Amino acid sequence: MTSPDDARITDEPSAGAPKRAASLRSHDLFVARVIAACRDAGEQQALRRALGKPVNDVPARTHAVLLKPRPTEDGGPDMPLVPYDAGDKRPFYAVAALIAARPRAQRVVADTSPADEEKDHSAPAGDKRPGVDGFRPGGTNLGESLAMAVTRHDDAIKEKGAEAKLHLMARQDIEGLHRMLPSVVRLVSGTGVHVDYACLLRDLRAWPTYRDGVVTRWLESYYRTLGAERERAKAAADG
Repeated sequence: MTSPDDARITDEPSAGAPKRAASLRSHDLFVARVIAACRDAGEQQALRRALGKPVNDVPARTHAVLLKPRPTEDGGPDMPLVPYDAGDKRPFYAVAALIAARPRAQRVVADTSPADEEKDHSAPAGDKRPGVDGFRPGGTNLGESLAMAVTRHDDAIKEKGAEAKLHLMARQDIEGLHRMLPSVVRLVSGTGVHVDYACLLRDLRAWPTYRDGVVTRWLESYYRTLGAERERAKAAADG
């Protein structure tokens, strides 16, 4: 799934760092521009007011923030945050609202050196650092994020509860998924695990047509991440 925005991206990963998948590049740019917009308290509040709402129910101010052309980082023609030709715009509105609803500290993108990048992508998922550069090149999906939250060992999320939420999301149509997302993202972010919003946006756009594939990836990532954590804990205990 591509966007005309792909040709406008200028923030390429540094040399030596794993490159994000092409399917995520325009979505990474969208997330970065939403985070930048949230530096304005008025715009952050306007985006937040779209949380859990269909596009036609959001306030006019929210539409203005997302659809009004604004300067781009590369000095090109002004562009809206949400591409006019994006088709179903609800995934964009939903992700923007989810980002705006998080505390400011959770919206900050952490910098990561290439050396750290190499280390991060070979380490267990639970050790991965926050921020765009800390996510997998192909995206860190919500199933993996949920498992990472479980492995924090602070009992903020119980494994059975997380698994139940994941299974419930897997059974939802797109409307049901949108209703569940605010609470799930709040739960995951509350443990200190950063959500890969670009990957979430890609999965939300794919959900109506490719739900089974997205669900399979979320479940596989969830169980694989938990299994890796158990193996690591066992190895540490065996000394």
